[in-house]
Amino acid sequence: MKIFRWSDPILLPLAPTIAGTIAAYLRLISERVYSHLSCNYDNLAPELPTDESWFWQCQQSIKSVTTTQYQYVSTFAHRLAAKSALTPLEICQICQICQPPILPDAVDLATGLELSCWYNEAGYLYFQLTPASIERWLDYLDRLPPLDLAVVPTHWHTTGTSGSALAIYAHARCCSLLKLADREQSISLTTDWRIEHPDRLLNCREDRQLAGSIGIFDRPVERQLIQTLMAIMDAIYIHQPPSLLASTVSMGSHRSPRSTPNWSKLTIDLAQSWLDFYRDCRIFGEIKQQNPHLAIARCGLTAIVRRYLQILLESLGAGVVEEL
Repeated sequence: MKIFRWSDPILLPLAPTIAGTIAAYLRLISERVYSHLSCNYDNLAPELPTDESWFWQCQQSIKSVTTTQYQYVSTFAHRLAAKSALTPLEICQICQICQPPILPDAVDLATGLELSCWYNEAGYLYFQLTPASIERWLDYLDRLPPLDLAVVPTHWHTTGTSGSALAIYAHARCCSLLKLADREQSISLTTDWRIEHPDRLLNCREDRQLAGSIGIFDRPVERQLIQTLMAIMDAIYIHQPPSLLASTVSMGSHRSPRSTPNWSKLTIDLAQSWLDFYRDCRIFGEIKQQNPHLAIARCGLTAIVRRYLQILLESLGAGVVEEL
């Protein structure tokens, strides 16, 4: 399959949902494509919907790729081509020459979401996050204020709690691990289960040489857990009321037309992914001594998982325990 490089990299503002951030970028691209078609092709310019409607259509076109490379794929060009007389590949080629400016101008490598972008001959657009962007996004996630479950949409709540036992167990293990790390002074845990000085999560890659071949979030189980978190955040924030969107990208007031996610399955997926991570990724003992930054990073990842396991369990009507 022939691959065309589009832009490497693109910088976008950090936001809770990566899919929503990409959608905002695609919406801006569509405006540039529309302008290009209007100027260069007679009667081929598509009739774009309103901003809010088109944003959600862009967002609907984006899916997470099942891989450990932090990829998303979009049918954006197919949706735009359907409104004109051009093919998806021709739309992609026009997108390549109509790249919009970075959103916003103030974004830089220290704070932005760095994406590599390309498209294939079938007209599918691909976006891949860099490892550094993943670390910045996780730090951003850790700093987000907690969701107010009292105003969570009613469609979050389900009548069953299938698989909640596994998630309750995983949540309790997260709590136990964080308490132990706090007692051993690997981290300093706050009363609301946050780790003080979360910026150390960002800085852990600076010490990679000290760890030899051991990297930060390089193992397949670590990557799988992070990809599961990405899917959880996409599902949560796409279905949140706009007042709860703590995003640097304007989401508008239009409700998502997507079908309600399977919250039970997402909860089980997050619990199982963390248990796989817990089994294969050590935090104490030799790892703590040889690479304390890696241990801190894994504690930080566990703290984020614990928070969203609690949110998902409570939204499903299941209780949480802090130790078994």
